[in-house]
Amino acid sequence: MVEAQIKNQNIFWRWNKDIDFQKRGDTQYWLPVFLENETAISKFSKLTDLVELKGGATPFGSNYIKHGIPFLRIQNIGENELILDQVAFISEDIHEGLLKRSQLKTGDVLFTITGRIGSVAVVPNEMKTGNINQHMVRMRIKDRNKLLPYYLSTYLLTDYAKLQHERVAYGTTRTALDYPTLYNFKVFVPSFKDQQKVEQIIKRASRLKKEAEIDYQKSLQLLNKTLGLVGIKKKLKRAFWRWSDKIDIIKRIDPNYYQKYFQELKANRKKLKTVKLETLALLIDYGTVPTSPDAPSEFGTPYLTGKNIQPNDLVLEKLDYLYTDTTEVIKNKAIKTNDVVITQMGTVGNAAVMGEAQKGWFFGSFLIRIRPDKDISSEWLALVINSDFGKQQIQQVMTTASVRTNTDLPTIKGLEIPIINKKRETEIVNLYIQSRDKKALSKQILQEAKDFVENLVRNQ
Repeated sequence: MVEAQIKNQNIFWRWNKDIDFQKRGDTQYWLPVFLENETAISKFSKLTDLVELKGGATPFGSNYIKHGIPFLRIQNIGENELILDQVAFISEDIHEGLLKRSQLKTGDVLFTITGRIGSVAVVPNEMKTGNINQHMVRMRIKDRNKLLPYYLSTYLLTDYAKLQHERVAYGTTRTALDYPTLYNFKVFVPSFKDQQKVEQIIKRASRLKKEAEIDYQKSLQLLNKTLGLVGIKKKLKRAFWRWSDKIDIIKRIDPNYYQKYFQELKANRKKLKTVKLETLALLIDYGTVPTSPDAPSEFGTPYLTGKNIQPNDLVLEKLDYLYTDTTEVIKNKAIKTNDVVITQMGTVGNAAVMGEAQKGWFFGSFLIRIRPDKDISSEWLALVINSDFGKQQIQQVMTTASVRTNTDLPTIKGLEIPIINKKRETEIVNLYIQSRDKKALSKQILQEAKDFVENLVRNQ
């Protein structure tokens, strides 16, 4: 009998009278952490005693339309929140016909069962109708005098819930849950008063997130007005060849460079005082190629890649790590607070500001770092680069390497950055910072709700 384990409980075989290999032969299923959780949840309520379960489907041919019934997919489900900036739409006929069984109502709890298993969201009051695809299930609570939607969604994010589906998830390239697993899922139901407290916490987080979005949009609107971007439509025509005395084919031979949209924005830039980005920076450089394999988080230092950088935002749910004892040779690639990091390949030109928490982290070779001097705001640089004022400068000259587009150091160093009235710049930046802080606080409150539920379970 082999009983040696390390902290992350590597898979092992052992003979034990408590393990029924006829029921389940894979050792992962019998890891002690799963067995302990099974004991902890043994007296909880069965999920299907509390909710009705329905799965969705994708319309034949994925015939989405511009406007219609919201059709939710995995990318729309977060951690106790709906993400509605990439919503697809289906027709009323499909909603009432083929997908009638999976129609949504306010208060339905949505739970992903394929790929990113366990993401969860509640259908809010303002979403009057909707539908879902086959990669999630709809949980409709039978009696809301016994179970509240936002409590259930929060419980589903706890370790007590996650360990239930992690134990039985199947698949190699894309994991999934089957319906028998959901039928046997266990839910802890505390007092109604405690559930109401959780619901209040989640709704507070939701309000903060909405306020953050309003502040962010105000910041962008003021930025666009200040930079003269209002009224210019981003309409790129198909690339074409033409003879014209306005085209200098010795300087640049690809027709995309001469798009009308790029030329209009270039003319607009001349109306503002600008300076080259390199004159505002102490350092502009590429990231590093890691020479060591990915490390477990407990042994490593975070390493940012393109997936972590979105316009004016950091996405840190999935971080890569480098072994800390191997990073001495690349210490010149360590991030400092207020560095601005830009995506260099693939999704080109996304820029985000590094906070205090990212100090000492590293960044990948398909990223470019800018370290601004003390006289320029990092947030202002990121906002400009992410706006059409900055994006079009990158997009006009970027190239395609085999299948992926990319930019380079000369382009980033040569970006024209507007110098505007300091009072107006501060107003724009402060709105953005206010938005960022509210968004961070919203995430913190969601975590507090989850911690509160886990404590309820632990102290039952």
